[in-house]
Amino acid sequence: MPPKINLAQLYFDMPDSIIVTINNEENVTQINKKGAQILGYRKNEIIGKNWFNNFIPKRIRETSRVNFHRMLKGEIPLKHHENPILTQKGSERIISWHNILMKDTKNNIVGTFSSGADITGRRIAEEALKENEKRFRNTVENMIEGYQVIDCGWRYVYVNEAAAEQGRQSREKLIGRTMMEMYPGIEKTEMFRHLKKCMIERVPYQMENEFIFPDGSKGWFELRIEPTHEGVLVLSMDITERKEIERELGMYRQRLEQVIAERTVECAQTNKKLMEEKEERRKTEEGMRLRAAILDKAKEAIFLVNSKGDVVYANKAASKTYGYDHGELLNMNLRQLFRPRDTHLAESRLKETIEKGQIDLETFHVTKNKAIIRVAVRHSLIKTEHGQFIVSVIRHISEKP
Repeated sequence: MPPKINLAQLYFDMPDSIIVTINNEENVTQINKKGAQILGYRKNEIIGKNWFNNFIPKRIRETSRVNFHRMLKGEIPLKHHENPILTQKGSERIISWHNILMKDTKNNIVGTFSSGADITGRRIAEEALKENEKRFRNTVENMIEGYQVIDCGWRYVYVNEAAAEQGRQSREKLIGRTMMEMYPGIEKTEMFRHLKKCMIERVPYQMENEFIFPDGSKGWFELRIEPTHEGVLVLSMDITERKEIERELGMYRQRLEQVIAERTVECAQTNKKLMEEKEERRKTEEGMRLRAAILDKAKEAIFLVNSKGDVVYANKAASKTYGYDHGELLNMNLRQLFRPRDTHLAESRLKETIEKGQIDLETFHVTKNKAIIRVAVRHSLIKTEHGQFIVSVIRHISEKP
């Protein structure tokens, strides 16, 4: 005959679970080795002790006691539940419990047989994950850059405030609706073609896009399109103002070139060298005044520097952006606008501009009052009879457009 198997002893020998029996007087009648280890006591220091007074945190002690007796009376069903236990060192461990009622030979309920798994580490990890998710969401919500997630059915599943404002819609109207519902005809645009390619091929893309709104108005946006497991993520920056400034500067540049061409023809018709030189000087001075007038009205900071970075011209916007008066700027070098740790980059950027003719970048500058500002910079090389110079057009982008 095979030997009888003691099921209770098997339970008590389980190495990964706490096993404890508590009688109807709330005292511990048995506990396994794992349970004693978790609590931090020897078994004989636990058995006979009141479970609730000694091993349950004070804040939930009475609630746990009441529920225990209601369970013994059958007033609440047996169920899995979680609650912390108090160790000898005063720390708490979270246990996932499963309870079984114990009966005597007369079928009277005399206590509970409870097994539990220590899930403290898992709960701490879950709370940390929730906190990280909350922190990330707060960061995204406060971004000046638009942030929107679009699923494989072209529905908006997330839109931050900046993206909603850029799209001239409320977040409530956008989320759950498709792009085609909110912006009819968008599926025929170049932007949508790149969104679809990113969705299918999982390849990121960057572009500048002119968007036509349903009311016929237009806006320019710098887009970064990234694949995500939901579909695609679109990061957007409104560059409408920058594009308008570029357009105006282009018109001014075209007019200046036209004026110079006209003056050149007039000078060519003059036979006397002295008159030619005088006329050319007049043209140059007029052009400089016109350039200065135009540049002083520009919203972006504009500097003219020599190949060493010494400032030879600065417009009014430059003074406003950096806090220096005009005289101070004319006695400065471009590297003085850099953060101290970035000054070593000045020489390489001037050299790169001279070699390539033009460079665009985003960086950080320092104002007179030591404030750090984020700026978009375009360095362009120009050549004159007096030598070559660099025009630096600087746009402050730290603030929301």
